[in-house]
Amino acid sequence: MMPKLVVVMVACLFIMSIAVPQVSTGWVKAQTQERPEYVSPQPGARFVSPRTTIAIRPGEFIDPRTLDRASFDVVGTKSGIHHGSAILADDGKTIVFKPAQPFALAETVTVVLNAGVETLLDHVLGEITFDFVTSARQTDTPSGGDSLVASDERSPVTSERPSTSPASRAPAFVTLPPDYPALSITAPATGTADGYVFMAPFISSVLSGTLLILDDAGQPIYYKKLAGWAADFKQQPNGLLTYWTGGQFYAMDNTYNIVDTYQAGNGYVADVHDLQLLPNGHALLLVYDNQTMDLSQIVQGGYPTATVMGLIVQELDTLDNVVFEWHSWDHFLITDTLVSLTTPVVDYVHGNAVELDADGHLLISSRNLSEITKINRQTGDIIWRLGGKDNQFIFGNGASPIDTQHDIRRLPNGNITLFNNRANLQPAYSSGEEYRLDEEAKTATLVWDYRNTPDIYAAAMGNVQRLPGGNTVIGWGTGRMATEMMADGSKAFEVKLPVPYWTYRAFRFPWHGYPSTPPTLITQTTVLTTELFYSWNGATDISSYRIYAGNDPHPTTLIATAPKTGFEEQTVLPNASNQCRYFRVMPIDKNRLETQYSNEVSMCYGSLPAQLHLPVMLR
Repeated sequence: MMPKLVVVMVACLFIMSIAVPQVSTGWVKAQTQERPEYVSPQPGARFVSPRTTIAIRPGEFIDPRTLDRASFDVVGTKSGIHHGSAILADDGKTIVFKPAQPFALAETVTVVLNAGVETLLDHVLGEITFDFVTSARQTDTPSGGDSLVASDERSPVTSERPSTSPASRAPAFVTLPPDYPALSITAPATGTADGYVFMAPFISSVLSGTLLILDDAGQPIYYKKLAGWAADFKQQPNGLLTYWTGGQFYAMDNTYNIVDTYQAGNGYVADVHDLQLLPNGHALLLVYDNQTMDLSQIVQGGYPTATVMGLIVQELDTLDNVVFEWHSWDHFLITDTLVSLTTPVVDYVHGNAVELDADGHLLISSRNLSEITKINRQTGDIIWRLGGKDNQFIFGNGASPIDTQHDIRRLPNGNITLFNNRANLQPAYSSGEEYRLDEEAKTATLVWDYRNTPDIYAAAMGNVQRLPGGNTVIGWGTGRMATEMMADGSKAFEVKLPVPYWTYRAFRFPWHGYPSTPPTLITQTTVLTTELFYSWNGATDISSYRIYAGNDPHPTTLIATAPKTGFEEQTVLPNASNQCRYFRVMPIDKNRLETQYSNEVSMCYGSLPAQLHLPVMLR
């Protein structure tokens, strides 16, 4: 029988082999030069997608004339030799090798970049050799459809208290679908910033979503119902509107036409939580990576075939090459999580935000670690960890107050904001918060927070957006509210979603929309009158509508002009006897110019007594 100490040491080493990031460097042999600045997959990495590309960035600009010397020898222990093509990413520094065929599952892959490529500084790259291990399961199964409400977010318990402000319910609109959410304004607009409110309300039980832009009266500027559900609807720095649905992000221009899509690379599916478009045109997004693990070797009661969800951060260049990829498996212990490891599915990280920091590195928010992490964008190394079990900072009040947070953002003044859900803390309330970080001394000081009166508790989701003029927008997630407050803490605007709607984030952006689709005209009749209802979904710069009518199609007789006062306008006309009438409307923009006609509606009336003119046909 082995001594007890030896048994314990053997058991600990076995557990560490599962729970601890890969200790091996993955470098097969000594190099003829310094190691490159960035290599992907990370040498020694496990759980790599079989459809991965290979990226090497030496740290200097590559001489493109020497790229044909980028000779790769790539061999899998199961799949054998892999041919492919080497290209230079748009940063001019990253060599990307694209294998012609995927790797096999659960195999070790050895990569050799032979010497010969030169940099613009006339340095010759020496031989670079490393290996990695592919995943034992396919990685292209969409996980984003559930990830927003995965783990303990799946059925969050909300603690809603009615607002003390009187609610003003938005009117029903004839030209919108009957299932348009019946919003309530709980704080009328006063002192709001420029622009409109952006949300993507969805019904949690069926994951049916919409895109919604609201004005300060709580009336829609733009409304679009999607076949699936949507999240993270916002304006990007380049002016495009982006949103997630069905495993990828879509980008719309100011005509609301889709002009681009953003999908994860290397065989993964983009997660719902975040998309950040960078000044150089690159895109940052998140991926949820499901792997099968024997958690019974880590904790008592763990499932031997548990599905464990890891986090991947990707940066795509303008040609959709993956020029940066970071895996939680290589940097976070599974035991760093704050959620139970004894369930069949363990979402141990639950990343929900990625942010380009002012120094060019990355910040990520991980709900199930209760941690903000700063990552070196060149090497992938962790720079620091704020909150959670591995917190490196001293908070002003001692222990970390950050719990199950969302939406880490860096402000121009150097501070960070986040939405603190506080799902594990008492008393039960959520808040928007701003911290001043001393990254050298590792101190975190709370300098601003907003806690609603009465309290709003959002078990999941939520965000904080600081506006240029000093106002702040808070999306309350499962709290079903969006609040804009001024710097003094008073409410500038607040809107509430009806049950069962949630919205993941809420924003305010300046926006000018010029829809390519025509205005909408719908008629309703009474005994004596015909009512025209008309709107132009998405149009922001309309001052009035001209109403045209006539006895023939395509009428050109102007019968009325109505100022635009809200999303939808209404004109009441007397019914005509023994004739057909045709109607259409023309929006007039703020420069007094015509835009485009609405659809055309015809009404035919029968020969009834004048006091009872009833329409007999409506199309």
